[in-house]
Amino acid sequence: MGKRRGVLKKKEVEKPRNHERADYIFQTMNQELQDKALLAAEAHIFKLEKEGKMDEPIFLQLTTMVQTSKSKEFTRRMIKIPNRLRTVKNTTILLVTKDPVDTYRVPLTDKEAVTSDTFTDIVGYKKFKTMVGTSKKALKTYHEYDMIITDNRLHSLLPKLLEPTIFCKSSQKFPLMLQMAKPDPDAQLVKTKKSGFKDERVEPEYVQGQIKSWCRNTTFVPSTGPVISIIVGNPNYLVQK
Repeated sequence: MGKRRGVLKKKEVEKPRNHERADYIFQTMNQELQDKALLAAEAHIFKLEKEGKMDEPIFLQLTTMVQTSKSKEFTRRMIKIPNRLRTVKNTTILLVTKDPVDTYRVPLTDKEAVTSDTFTDIVGYKKFKTMVGTSKKALKTYHEYDMIITDNRLHSLLPKLLEPTIFCKSSQKFPLMLQMAKPDPDAQLVKTKKSGFKDERVEPEYVQGQIKSWCRNTTFVPSTGPVISIIVGNPNYLVQK
């Protein structure tokens, strides 16, 4: 027999007071609900197969009862799943780094580095701004890459930059973020002209590990509404299973 599927049901408790949230308990779905869910999935896959759309993503919609965010968010959180969504090799990836871009591009594309063939393109933040500077350019960039990943130090700049574009209409392809090197309190920093210091370290192995995780797993963004949509696979994977 397969694994038992579960659903969240509200526990009968007293009405929450002082902004307390209601308690929830986890219960397994009964056989009737399991059968309905499987039939719906099979019917959907059959329809996609007839239409030649077996690469279309399958979304899982979760009703959360309460909103998971008080304001609109764009930071995607990773959810580990048993089936691999994609591989690095078959994913087109744009990496956006701090400027100057060669500080990061050179070590990442070195022929001896594990990341030598990982990225489709590597651009600096100034270049990226021109790539999304208009709605038309942003749309082209949006469809040109499967995944856009930025240096985590740039991530706070993106909501304002991308707000008027397609990236903010759907959080599914809002840029992800990574660290260029492992955090290290003893790391040697580079002195800047403004009497400050900056971290220009690049660790290809550490970067590659993060890229593999983003490619393998799925993501979600907290919602101001009661529903969260999560990509959990595609029909091709389910048919192969």
